[in-house]
Amino acid sequence: MTAGLVAVIQLVTIALLYVLVDWYIDHAEVSALDALPPDARTAWESINRGEIPDANALAALAPLYPQLEEATEASPVEGVLGVGFVLIVFTSGIGVVLAYRLVAPLTRLTAAAEKIGQGDFEVTVEAGATKEVEALAITINRMASELLALETRLKFNTRAVAHELRTPLTVLQGNLQGMTDGVIPASEEQLRALLVQTQGMSRLVDQLNTLSLAGTINFVTATTATDLALHVSDTVALFQTSAGDSVDFRTSLRPAPAKIDPDRFRQALLALLENARKYAGDCGPIDVHTGVNEAGQSFICVRDKGPGLPDNVQHSSFDMFWRSERLNGRGLSGSGLGLTIVKAIAEGHNSRLEVGNNPDGGAYTKITF
Repeated sequence: MTAGLVAVIQLVTIALLYVLVDWYIDHAEVSALDALPPDARTAWESINRGEIPDANALAALAPLYPQLEEATEASPVEGVLGVGFVLIVFTSGIGVVLAYRLVAPLTRLTAAAEKIGQGDFEVTVEAGATKEVEALAITINRMASELLALETRLKFNTRAVAHELRTPLTVLQGNLQGMTDGVIPASEEQLRALLVQTQGMSRLVDQLNTLSLAGTINFVTATTATDLALHVSDTVALFQTSAGDSVDFRTSLRPAPAKIDPDRFRQALLALLENARKYAGDCGPIDVHTGVNEAGQSFICVRDKGPGLPDNVQHSSFDMFWRSERLNGRGLSGSGLGLTIVKAIAEGHNSRLEVGNNPDGGAYTKITF
């Protein structure tokens, strides 16, 4: 826009220079003629018409002709210089105004960038005078907002991780101190209980490591075209074997072609199955479906007959360390990272994760590719 405006100013300047110089030349000639005596002016007009002037009029014009010719020849030069100087001053004024309108927003942008560099992410830059500066201001404002959200989430996650690790570490420290002091016997049962605590912390660290990779180019790799039904069938069978008779999984697996990272997909599916087992394992069978919807998109859906999600926290279930307090506190032993990891894996596949309640009771989780 700035380049276009400069080009327009140049064209307008050239046009004004031509019109004004032409007007000035005509005006100078008319003024010079008006200054002549009537006889001399009549002779000049006759000569310009190609006629032979009267002798007396020509005699009156002859002494004044050199002066009149000099004034006529000098008028174009004076016009170009005078009008050109006025136009230069005019266009320079426009240039100063444009420069100020461009530099002032850039100064604000520079100040905002310095504040962001110092860790102040609550800055807001006003839109500039040009489209380009306005786009840059919008980009900086969006970047500052995203950095502020990232900083807020990082602080929350840091506090949440500290909270999650504090309890098992306190238990380990207390028991080990008791064993060292001889207050608690170092029995095999007690050591196994401490081992469970360390395994829980190890799982938490692994889950946090998975989330730390979310959004990076190495998070979902080696995607291959395959049928979701094949991977779901194998994974559900293995999970059913490990869970035993405590939960009943039913499958309805139709062909569902998709490009997936098999390892990440299996990780997400295991998280969904574990979530369903934990919250609804004793409320009835858990159904696992694959197929293609009306839009031609492949999907996998896990449905249970448990208590479902409270209406006011259906979206909170994606938050890190969020856990439902239903079923008399069952599920509180988990890390609260299950659905967060599933969502990250789904987004890594450019797919959509949905959670909600079934019309006939229970909850569902669905990934649409």
